[in-house]
Amino acid sequence: MFCKPSGESGIALLSAILVLVIASVISVSIAHQGAFSIRKTSRIQLMDKARHYALGLEDWARIFLSKDRKDSSVDHLGEDWAIGIPGLPIEGGFLAGFLEDEQAKFNLNNLLGSEESVNRFKRLCNNLNVDTTFVPALLDWLDDDFEVRYPDGAEENYESYRVANREMVDVSELFLVKNVTPEIFQTLRPYIAALPGPTKLNVNTMSETIFLSLGDDLEADAFIDEREEKEFSDVQDFIQRLQLTLEESGLSVSTNYFLAHGQVTVGEQELSLNSLIYRDSEGKTLIISRTLGRY
Repeated sequence: MFCKPSGESGIALLSAILVLVIASVISVSIAHQGAFSIRKTSRIQLMDKARHYALGLEDWARIFLSKDRKDSSVDHLGEDWAIGIPGLPIEGGFLAGFLEDEQAKFNLNNLLGSEESVNRFKRLCNNLNVDTTFVPALLDWLDDDFEVRYPDGAEENYESYRVANREMVDVSELFLVKNVTPEIFQTLRPYIAALPGPTKLNVNTMSETIFLSLGDDLEADAFIDEREEKEFSDVQDFIQRLQLTLEESGLSVSTNYFLAHGQVTVGEQELSLNSLIYRDSEGKTLIISRTLGRY
């Protein structure tokens, strides 16, 4: 004869089922957490390995630049440092890198104390069809006083931040300057740098666009042809071979600041490296800044 379970036995049955369900959930959770921890640890290990490879690329760049200075005091695009590293296989992935001459670009920190630099920068903007209205505000951003430059200067007309009143440490700061639009920044970005000023432009590595900013009525084709035939040995050689009548100040045939770019892929982890390297006249190098991140 079938007996209906009493209230106490029903509660006991429900409790047993509840305990079983909780135990199952905990078991699944522990298994999932273990698998997640394994995956997380694996990612951390791969990223750590990628980071070591990236820093190895940085060390390679420093050694290469040091050797280059001991071999020659003239820097040009025909040297080994300008070739770069193509994609090379490593354990579980590959790496690549190249060096970029930052003194082939216009240093924004040169604008203070040099009227010639201001003229060259305005000429660069005009050649790129960039409105120069922002230049007075840029000069106010860089100087160390609170005197507004007219007609378009700015010392305190910023809503959520204050004017820097110091040299720029990164070109991204230009985006904060009054009247600088995203279009202006993106147009100028390939041709500008923010180096501890003042620095000189390397005539052996500068682009045609930078060359044309040096003066009026210049011929880019003649510049490229002469440089490809043979690098300029010094600034006088540059002036004479191109028969130029422009201001020689701020020009050089050697470089102290380079930007090392690196890309490392290990498994599913990808890492990019951008390191600003200073090299002195004896070949000693120093890391000025470093950015590591996913690309």
